Amino acid sequence: MSKSATIHLDPGGNDVGGDGSRARPARSLVRAVALARMHAPGRRRIVVGEGVYPDTEVKFEVADSGLEVVGAAGARPVFLGGIRIEGWRAEGAGTPFWVAEVPGVRDGGLDFRALVVNGRFAPRARHPAQGAIRNDSDFPVRWMSTTKGGWERPPTTEELTTLRLRPGSLPETLSEHNAELTIYHSWDESLVGIRVWDRARGVITFSTPAGHPPGAFGGWKEQARTFVVWNTREGMTQPGQWYLDRDRGCVVYWPLDGERPGEAVAYAPTRTAVIRLAGTAEAPVRDVRLKGLEFGVTTTPLVAGGFGALRFEGAIEGHYAHGLRLEGVCVRWAGGQGVRVMHSDGVRCRDCTVHEVGAGGLVFSGNGGEVSGCLIHHIGRTYPSALALRVGGDDWRVHHNTLHHTPYSAVNAGGRRLHIEHNRFHHVMEELVDGAAIYVFAAKGCVLRGNYTYDVRDEQVHAYYLDEQSEGSLVEGNVAVGVPWPIHNHMAWNCVLRRNVCLNGGGLRISFPNCDGFRLEHNVFACEGELVFEPSYTGVAVLRRNAFFSRAGAYRWVFHDRLPSLESNAGPTPALPLNQGSVTADLGCRCDNGVVSFANRELAARLGLRAPDVSGAGCGRE
Repeated sequence: MSKSATIHLDPGGNDVGGDGSRARPARSLVRAVALARMHAPGRRRIVVGEGVYPDTEVKFEVADSGLEVVGAAGARPVFLGGIRIEGWRAEGAGTPFWVAEVPGVRDGGLDFRALVVNGRFAPRARHPAQGAIRNDSDFPVRWMSTTKGGWERPPTTEELTTLRLRPGSLPETLSEHNAELTIYHSWDESLVGIRVWDRARGVITFSTPAGHPPGAFGGWKEQARTFVVWNTREGMTQPGQWYLDRDRGCVVYWPLDGERPGEAVAYAPTRTAVIRLAGTAEAPVRDVRLKGLEFGVTTTPLVAGGFGALRFEGAIEGHYAHGLRLEGVCVRWAGGQGVRVMHSDGVRCRDCTVHEVGAGGLVFSGNGGEVSGCLIHHIGRTYPSALALRVGGDDWRVHHNTLHHTPYSAVNAGGRRLHIEHNRFHHVMEELVDGAAIYVFAAKGCVLRGNYTYDVRDEQVHAYYLDEQSEGSLVEGNVAVGVPWPIHNHMAWNCVLRRNVCLNGGGLRISFPNCDGFRLEHNVFACEGELVFEPSYTGVAVLRRNAFFSRAGAYRWVFHDRLPSLESNAGPTPALPLNQGSVTADLGCRCDNGVVSFANRELAARLGLRAPDVSGAGCGRE
């Protein structure tokens, strides 16, 4: 055995005769890790050569603490948790489709919801092609808030597994063996299979329970009364789509113009994770470093993913992996999360990229971690409740990241002393509602500062959102442009909003339902349409030198206490905020690529306003 602590890995290597030297490299990461374990504990490094490493799954245990796996100079190695699909042929019978048999599909040994074709995360067959199908299910039970335990009464198993159809809403030819349904809720969805379709009664029974009953939340959100069908022949409406035909044991694909069967490079996932950091509370894995590597092509089980699709594993999956360092890592084409590392302290994730994944981007829990310089975009391809970045725990620093094109919240965080600063967001919350560019639950002493959000649709979606049990937190120096409902706070108390600027070409809404004791200081809220300021009765305690402006001259101050789903106070009396010099006036405020300016400098000076500059927010990559 070589005395060197460096193991070399190359697609042209040999796992049988290779000793990990530069001249005789290993071929698989499994073998390279085994060779590294033969060295004494300490700094051990695996240097990975250029190329693709398919069908990879490796477990790092406590004995692998301190191990580094890095790309060779100038190389960009790719580890895939799947296999190449070959043997494509024309289906014939007058269709434009290709088919390829995949071992294990017919007998149920292999099942997947992601397919990569010629470098694309190919879209699945979808019925209908656009929009969704309304159902007749109903669940008239009050949602009491997360803090109060959710539903006023727990749903029954029957309610969680039954969908009532409208007559004629599904094609009679649809294969229930192949079909999968996305049942929309409010802030999440459930992907389920069909166990039984009773066509006579118009009732579908799911193969596994949904996260909420179909029809739940339908009293206030029409989308929550709808569903979509995936993975059926009826959903093949355009080139580039595919479905897994479990009845025939094959993949069916509609090629794009110019694609040829013999030249197609397609991968199907066989594993739910590529890297597993398998520590325990008693024996954690420590100080593993992954640098300059790419991971992808993983699958997920057919079960409801829950809030944020957090049930699903990452291509990099870890538990009790203290001191983990991810540097310049890229994850794409994962069926689940890009990265999910739980119960892990001191994680450092820097300059990484996650895109084109079925669920979320980066998911972390633990204390004292950092996420910086990362680019996360086009996530949630299969699960629209996916979160671009989720951190849970204390003392996290999340800064200078760029997140865009997310179906739900970009940053979702919870814990104490979190610092979320200088991040850039656009085109977030594109499918679901009740979330934000930055959403924080139970934020204790947290800071949201210097963030920049723009180009967000006009729905119940926000830029900055302190939710239930948040207290003593600071939202300062943030900018939101083109976000109609930029600031929303709910069941939070004693927080400060200071020196934020919110501008919109339409209306603007700022809200504080069920909040208490907020202080608003030196903020600017300006719009062309109606400006709605919506505190609860004691939600805003102090208004100090803020500027409100509606060019239409339309201002509306709305007091309310409880949401319709909660009990109301008897005869509440509004408690007017202490107004210390706030005005309704035009500052001539504008924002150019994150640089805010005030044309009326005299008024700005009198109010003590400073124009924020958030042009440096983000990682500098798109």
